Amino acid sequence: MTPQELHVLPDSTQTAAQNMAHDFLLLNRYPDVNALRIRHYDWIRPAFTFGMSQTYNYALSEVSDSSAEICRRPTGGGVVNHLEDWTYSLVIPASHPLARSQPSESYRSVHDCIVSSMHEQGVEVILNFASPEHTAPSVCFEKPEVYDIVLRNLPTKVAGAAQKRSKKGYLLQGSICRPALPDLDWTQFYNDFIQSLSRLAGAETQFRSWPDWDELEEEQLIERFESEEWNQRR
Repeated sequence: MTPQELHVLPDSTQTAAQNMAHDFLLLNRYPDVNALRIRHYDWIRPAFTFGMSQTYNYALSEVSDSSAEICRRPTGGGVVNHLEDWTYSLVIPASHPLARSQPSESYRSVHDCIVSSMHEQGVEVILNFASPEHTAPSVCFEKPEVYDIVLRNLPTKVAGAAQKRSKKGYLLQGSICRPALPDLDWTQFYNDFIQSLSRLAGAETQFRSWPDWDELEEEQLIERFESEEWNQRR
């Protein structure tokens, strides 16, 4: 039996459309379909992303920087301000038990890994168990959803994520608020997060280079995420 693997992809800094296209490819075109895969990435310029169910006009109304890119994600969730966040994406393949769990339980399991990794540095964070007053997705860091991460003894939301499940697996696009964690060593955090995910998944960590995507499909996907047709579909 082939051991389970968690592939850590290189960090990257890209446009909003490129980041969304590459997350889509990680879910749908990754060559090792049975491996978990994770990446951390940054943004070339200020960016906001918003979920599949939200309207473009609502997202636009919540953007505080007129020069920022605005891009619809392939996942759900609310408007996310990427001006000061630490962003990652995680794909759990359909063959793994975590991908077959209820989405809320998969979400909680990954966020438990983040909490334990922050505890390694003495950062007092906990999972939020209180349901929000309003169920419609809004602005990501304004109000915590169930199983989001908050500071202990404060209502400040620290981390949330947007999800997508398909026949290929489970995609989690996560965002962590840097200003809420001024003393966190992010390199140590990422290493601890990877180790915690490996334990959760029963997987061996491997650092991998980026796959050789089909160039035409990659270009077409980036154009799609840049397009008005995609971003203003609602």
